[in-house]
Amino acid sequence: MDNDTSFKKVLIKLYKYLTFNMTYSNLSIYNDYDGNELIKKCLLDDKPLLVSRFGANESRCINYYIKDKKYDEFIKDRISVSAGVYPTTKENLDRFCEYYIKCSRSIDILALWKVKGEKNHVKKYCKDAKFTKLVALEPYYFKNPWSEALENKKILIIHPFEKTIQSQYRHREFLFKDSRILPKFKSIEVIKAVQSLAQEQTPYKNWFEAYESMCKIIDTKDFDIAIIGAGAYGLPLAYYVKSIGKKAIHLAGATQILFGIKGKRWDKHDFISKLYNEYWVRPSEDETPQNSIKVEGGSYW
Repeated sequence: MDNDTSFKKVLIKLYKYLTFNMTYSNLSIYNDYDGNELIKKCLLDDKPLLVSRFGANESRCINYYIKDKKYDEFIKDRISVSAGVYPTTKENLDRFCEYYIKCSRSIDILALWKVKGEKNHVKKYCKDAKFTKLVALEPYYFKNPWSEALENKKILIIHPFEKTIQSQYRHREFLFKDSRILPKFKSIEVIKAVQSLAQEQTPYKNWFEAYESMCKIIDTKDFDIAIIGAGAYGLPLAYYVKSIGKKAIHLAGATQILFGIKGKRWDKHDFISKLYNEYWVRPSEDETPQNSIKVEGGSYW
């Protein structure tokens, strides 16, 4: 049985490799190792930077927009419950897609993963970006992690798990065998990202008000590099950081792994589950939405 499971995993991995290469045969794409090195190099220079990936639901929503600007109930549910965009009126979704596309044009390094709609998005709107594979965004996969470049930098984290990230950073030297994965920063500040997914109530009338509120908080912070995981706010916030002359990495869901925070998505992951140790924790109760199970089966909690 174990051999059958292993064989299936090999076949799935091969299939993904072949279909990825076929989908992006016309693009020059850095491999995992070179992508990691490219990110590190860009973090060490003195230019503004935007490193990102596309969220699955955001990419699907953009695909609807590109196609005919008609959004079915499935995508309305996904973009709201799993990504946090609200309300899901046609007017607001059109506005969101237009702004997301604008942000996409400023991406310097884009990590690809062949999610639905990504190919069309890249072809039309990311002509100035350099491309790598998704795994290059995750420094714990590499012997020389790009996150080593964060050492002695003023770091801003934007993520819903504010308290847990602050707490975990105090144990940073115990989270990974290689301490360069989460090095000692000159300073760390955490902005609690608005959590409007999972039908959570916010004090803002729409996604744009919530987004603008976070941009205003960013303006008050002294930092060199921002690392962001904030649902559908992620790429737009990274775009804003670059627009004010700073560097941003939209690490998305993997941000919590960088701080030793467990999630159901990774509990049985072949590689990441093996990083878990006694210092890793789950998000605190007050950082867990009441309807968290609706967000990809509770993947992040």
